[in-house]
Parts: sequence; structure tokens; C-alpha cells
Amino acid sequence: MAGMAAALVYTGVQMAQGSRRVASGPQPGWLTWVTPLLALIGLGVAGYLAYVETRQVAAVCGPVGDCNAVQASPYARLFGVLPVGVLGALGYVALLAAWLWGRYGRGRLAELAPLAVFALALFGVLFSLYLTYLEPFVIRAVCAWCLTSAVIMTLLLLLSIRPARAALAGEDRA
Repeated sequence: MAGMAAALVYTGVQMAQGSRRVASGPQPGWLTWVTPLLALIGLGVAGYLAYVETRQVAAVCGPVGDCNAVQASPYARLFGVLPVGVLGALGYVALLAAWLWGRYGRGRLAELAPLAVFALALFGVLFSLYLTYLEPFVIRAVCAWCLTSAVIMTLLLLLSIRPARAALAGEDRA
């Protein structure tokens, strides 16, 4: 939780600086592909959680935590209806689609796609922070899969700062 909170503070500071200090030059090639790779890994994690929640099967948790207690809690469904894993999977799909559109699309929507990636990742981190708070303090159990998704979403947020700032400054995409 502290790491997510620190990432949010860092993000706020970076975005508040606006276009004053947007790093110039293209990103290294490997860094460009980290975002879709993390989104695909996150989709796998969220997809597994969605499977566990919708099929009501026991999760494979490993030696740490009690994923099944978290999945059985009332907080595993948004408004008592939508499984949180399904929401996470949809979020990762939307994030990946926005990244792909920004990378390969043309026009004004492609120029704004980094802002969509940033907004989706920011929402994902805020929602993950809420859920991560609930685990030890309300549910009294921890889900390693959920924490993995929270870390992935936090990394995606941090990776989305530079492209979002460049989009706000009107710079060409790298």
C-alpha cells in the first residue's frame, strides 16, 4: 500500500510539472514494449481471478495469504454484481487497446491515447489501493494474485507518466 501511495504522490508531482520538464528524445525500444507486456501479464492475472470468481472454484494461492477468503468476501463483487476480476480484465483490455491505438493509430485519437492509458492506469491504481486496504483491515486476509495485479497496475501508471506528459505538451509520439 505504501508503494502505491508513493507512486501516486510521484505521479501527482510529475503531472503537476506539466510540460516544463518533459524528457526529450525517444524512449529506449525495450521500454516501449514493457507497457503491453505488463498489460498482458495483468490480463492473465485478472483473467485467472475472473475465472475463480465466476466459476466459484478455489484459487491456487500458494504459501502466502488466503486468496479464497478474499474471493469469498462481499468486496469481490462490485455493487454485489460484477466480479472484481472481470472488471480488472476489462481494465487491462482497455489499457492495452488504448496503448495499441496510440502506437499504431493515426489522428487526434491516437495522439490522445497516452492520456487514456494514463487515466486507466490511474483509476486502476486508485481502485487497487482501495482493495488492498480492504484485504488486511476489513477482510483480514491477503490475496497474492490481487497484490500482483496491484503492483502491475502501479508499474503501468509509472510507465504512462512520460507519454501522458508528452501528449499534454503536444509532442510527437516516440
